[in-house]
Amino acid sequence: MHCESASKSPEMDILVADDDRTARFLVSSALIELGHSVTEATNGGEAWEAWKREHHHLVISDWMMPGIDGLELCRKIRAEEESGFAYIILITARGGRANYLDAMDSGVDDFLHKPFERDLFIAHVRVAMRILDLHQSLRLANTDLERRVEERTAELEKALQAKSEFISRASHELRTPMNHILGFAQLLTLKKELTEKQEANVRQILESGRRLLTLIDHILGVAKCNANELSFETIAAPRSGNT
Repeated sequence: MHCESASKSPEMDILVADDDRTARFLVSSALIELGHSVTEATNGGEAWEAWKREHHHLVISDWMMPGIDGLELCRKIRAEEESGFAYIILITARGGRANYLDAMDSGVDDFLHKPFERDLFIAHVRVAMRILDLHQSLRLANTDLERRVEERTAELEKALQAKSEFISRASHELRTPMNHILGFAQLLTLKKELTEKQEANVRQILESGRRLLTLIDHILGVAKCNANELSFETIAAPRSGNT
């Protein structure tokens, strides 16, 4: 029993592009044994049209093909993919560090050398599947995080609205009775028959009432401010022995 038959990777439609019929057959048969379906393309142009229709997540392409080669196919996919992600494996008989660096700059994720060993090919495919699974998990986690942020933002907006309504109601409920007290106290100052002690008491009511009204205004003003709008002054403690 081959170890690849025990693969638990979910089925995926994989795009395989190669102008060599034998090489294309070897790649496709190995993928089908792993439980995947395959879309075959005999050249880069066909592969590009197929990818535009289905946006395959895994693309395995020969480097050297007539018309659109594997490198150009990779550039086209990278230029068009948006929220999705395609993992691209390039099959090549070419060598040289410069060639690989050019391919990596074009967006190639992995390389396989011709002629490739079947077990090594399966190992590369499994690595690709794990990376695609991780990318999908990350995308789902980001989607869930965005949803949570939207929910918390909505809750915050609701709380701020409730706070605004409370402050508006509190402003009315606190200022109105205090203004009544000050108004009656001012009327008392107009009376001629008040004793000196009564006049002093009325002045005390007016002074205390105005202080309390100012304090109410300050408290409500602070309640309306955001945390980043508040600033506090630091008062230095008096030095020992100074008055």
